[in-house]
Amino acid sequence: MKVQEYMLQALKDAVQMELEGRQFYLEAAKKVQNSGVRQIFEYLAESEKYHIEKFNEIYRSLEKDPTWTAPIAAFNPPKHEPYICVLAMTQAEQGTGGKDDLQALRSALKMEECGIDYYTKLARETNNPLARRFFMSVAHEERGHYLTLMDMHNYLTLPEDWFYVQQMSNVDGA
Repeated sequence: MKVQEYMLQALKDAVQMELEGRQFYLEAAKKVQNSGVRQIFEYLAESEKYHIEKFNEIYRSLEKDPTWTAPIAAFNPPKHEPYICVLAMTQAEQGTGGKDDLQALRSALKMEECGIDYYTKLARETNNPLARRFFMSVAHEERGHYLTLMDMHNYLTLPEDWFYVQQMSNVDGA
């Protein structure tokens, strides 16, 4: 398979993966009990929307001309409140994640892990520095999503550990 065909197929697969992720987050947000988990899922659904648009834009561009350009490779997701997780947690009661909420968080973690692996693989397989930087940027953002989900999962299941880790900088050694 030619490099061009491979890249176009990879972008199609990425769009499909992001569409499924967005759908998952939208559906899960309707079902979860915990308002903090709901907020994180709604935020992630929005984030996936940008990924879908960006992958489609790159696909259309590469379909016409297989050359990657700096504007096409630019990955500028909408800026979000950096403390989305902390804000969500102030509205979540610690230790109150229902079984379904925790299952949804675990499913979301697996999904983000797949995304990280896929985009890292695409970055490794391309010889184009612009394409590599783009895919590594997407993988990096997916890793941020993963950490946000993990943080919320830990907050709901082990709040005392979560607080200990978050306050680590304030723990004085003897």
